[in-house]
Amino acid sequence: MSQPGPSSLLLCALVLLPLTMQNRAEAQCDSPVLSIHVDSIFARVTGSDIDQRLGRETGRLQALFDYGSYRLLRTEEADTSCGQEVAFILPVQRVLHVRPLATHGNSVALDLALFAGARALLRQQLKIWKGGLLVFVVSQNPQDAYITSLTVDTPQGFSAREPAGTATGVASPWRGTKGHD
Repeated sequence: MSQPGPSSLLLCALVLLPLTMQNRAEAQCDSPVLSIHVDSIFARVTGSDIDQRLGRETGRLQALFDYGSYRLLRTEEADTSCGQEVAFILPVQRVLHVRPLATHGNSVALDLALFAGARALLRQQLKIWKGGLLVFVVSQNPQDAYITSLTVDTPQGFSAREPAGTATGVASPWRGTKGHD
């Protein structure tokens, strides 16, 4: 898969199942607590710098995209229960709201909302496997992109895996000027 076009929002889903929840009135949750892990990454066509904190996620990124360099900007993780929404601050002045709706076995139904200020860019309900990967890409031009990866698992599932990075960094707000990262 190559870079997305200018000003596009691309939603890629790995291990994604169609959501068939017609009746959500009573959420069925067999996992009392879920951990949501979000990585914010800056990717650029030029260069070959790979942030070592990305660890094995580098292979996934390189398999999905044709960017030459990847830099981890921010890592966040939050524990929540079904029906409880958590928000994650993303680069380019975006906010991602994630609310688990239900769990059954190894799948989790989610309600996702992506905002730029008060404007909703995306509102989607879907199912994802515990430990599966969901990727969002915001591209301002063909040369670079902001990639957000989201993984949902039980707290025990995350502790058994190798973390993508140990440091949490805060990205500077993107100002929309050419050449700024």
